[in-house]
Amino acid sequence: MLTTRQRDLLEILLDAECPLGAAELAAQMQLTSRQVSYGLTGLKKWLGSHDIILSTTPGVGVSLDCTPNQFDKLTGELAAESHFQLVLTAVQRQQLLALILLVAQEPFILYQLQQLTQISRTTVLKDLDALDEWLGQHNLTLKRRPNYGIWIEGPEQSRRQALAAWLWGETPLGPSLTTITHAQGLIFTMGSDADLLPIVQKTNEIINQWETKRTFGHVARAEVQLDGRFTDDAVLHLALVLAIQTERVQNGHTLDIDSKTITWLQTLPVWPVAAQIGQRLSWGHGNTWPEAEIAGIAMHILAAPRNERWPGDLEIDDSFSNLVDELMRTIGEAYGMPDLTDDVTLRDGIVNHIIPACLRHRFNLWLPSPQPTTTLSKKYVFEHQLAHNLAEVIAQHTAIHLPESEINNIALLLRAAFIRKRPHQLEEVIVVCPSGMATAQLLVARLKARFPRLGTLKVVSMRELHPAQLTAVELIISTVPLPTNISNQVKVIQVHPLLLPEDVETITQWLA
Repeated sequence: MLTTRQRDLLEILLDAECPLGAAELAAQMQLTSRQVSYGLTGLKKWLGSHDIILSTTPGVGVSLDCTPNQFDKLTGELAAESHFQLVLTAVQRQQLLALILLVAQEPFILYQLQQLTQISRTTVLKDLDALDEWLGQHNLTLKRRPNYGIWIEGPEQSRRQALAAWLWGETPLGPSLTTITHAQGLIFTMGSDADLLPIVQKTNEIINQWETKRTFGHVARAEVQLDGRFTDDAVLHLALVLAIQTERVQNGHTLDIDSKTITWLQTLPVWPVAAQIGQRLSWGHGNTWPEAEIAGIAMHILAAPRNERWPGDLEIDDSFSNLVDELMRTIGEAYGMPDLTDDVTLRDGIVNHIIPACLRHRFNLWLPSPQPTTTLSKKYVFEHQLAHNLAEVIAQHTAIHLPESEINNIALLLRAAFIRKRPHQLEEVIVVCPSGMATAQLLVARLKARFPRLGTLKVVSMRELHPAQLTAVELIISTVPLPTNISNQVKVIQVHPLLLPEDVETITQWLA
C-alpha cells in the first residue's frame, strides 16, 4: 500500500517533463529532503512490483523509466485507487490536535486522542507538550488533570484569535494545513484524504462548519455602508473572523467585553453596521446576538487595515486628531520643510496606518502579519530614526507601543512625502572633467538627457575647485578622484567620462 506522501511524489513525477532533484521535490511538497528520500525508497519498491524503474541520477534528479503504456496504466491505477496509508508528520499532528482542543466542548481523555491520531500514548503527550508555547502566545493554557481530561483554558476572545491564527496558517507548528481565497473561501488541504485517519476526518468536519464564502458578502456590505475599502488580506481575515464568531455563538460561547467599551462603540457610525451584520449572521438560528458580540464585530472593522483613509476616521476619538496634528508638526520640523505639515497625502497616510494600529492594540486584537512586507532600506537612516521618534510620541499619547512593522510603514510614508516635496531641480551642480572640452561636453550632454532634475551643469576645472567656492553647491560629478577636503564638504559622485550604466544607477540612487 502506498502512503499518501508516496502517492503525491508519484503524481509530481508523472507530471514532470524532466528529472527533478530531491530539493525541488521537497520544496513542492513542503517536506525535508530526508522525508522525500524516505518516501522515494518506499515508492521505488512499489514501482518495482509494477515493472517500472525509478531512476535516480546524481546531479540530475529523479525520474520514471516507463513505456507510454505503463505510464497510462499507472495513471489509471492511481485515479482508481482509494486505499492509501496516511502518515502525518509530528507538526501536522500537533496542528490537528491544537484545532480539535480549541473547539472542544468538553475535555478529551488521553485514550480518545490516541484513537483519533492512531499513535502511542507517549507520542500524544510529546505532541501536546509542543503546543504550550504557541498557546501561551495567545493567552491560553493547556490543562491536564488526571481522571478528568485535557482541555484548553482561556478567554473566549483569545480562543477565537488562536483559531484565526491557526486557520490563517500563522503558527510555529509547520506549514499551514488550510488556505483561504476570495473565490473558494476556506479550504482544508488534507480534505481529500479525510477518510484515511480519524483525526483528519474530525478536522475536516470542524473546518466545514466555518462558512467563509457566506461572510465575504457581509464584509463587502460593510465597505459600502462605511464608504471605504479594506485591503485584500483584511477582507479575507474579516470573513474568517465572522465565520469563527458565528460558529462560536451558535455553540453558546460569547465574548466578555466591558460595558465602557460597548457604550463608546455605540456612539460611532460603525455600530449600526456591526449590528446589522450580527443580525444577518444570527438568521435561522433562533437567537439574537448580545451587545458584546456586536461590539466584537465593530472592533474588528475599526482595526482592519484599509486601502485608504476612511471618512470619519479622525472622529473615532478626539485624541487621534490632536495626535496626528502633533505628528505632522514634528515631521515638518524634522525635515526643515514647513510645507510637509500641510501635506494632505502624508496626513491621510498617517491616519490610515496609525488609527487602525492604535485600535488593534487598544482592543488587543490579533491580525495576520502582512505578506509580503516592503521594508525601507536601512540606508535611509533619517527616516527610520524619525519614524521611531514618532512612535515614541504615539506611545506618550496612547500608551501603545507600535510594532516594528508599523514603524516601517511610517518610514515608508516619510520617504514618499520627502520625494514629493523635495525641490524639483537642484540649484547648483558642478561637473569636473580634466580630460578636455570635448569629453566634458559629451558628459554634460548625457547627464542632461538622463537627469533633467540636475538643472544647469557648471563645468569647473580642478584648478578652480576650492572649498570656499562650494558653499551653494549641492553635488559634484567628477571623472577623477577629488581631494578629501572637497568630498567632506559636498557630495561627490565619480563617474566614467562616457557615463556607464553603473554611474547612472549611482546618481539615480542619490537623487532618490
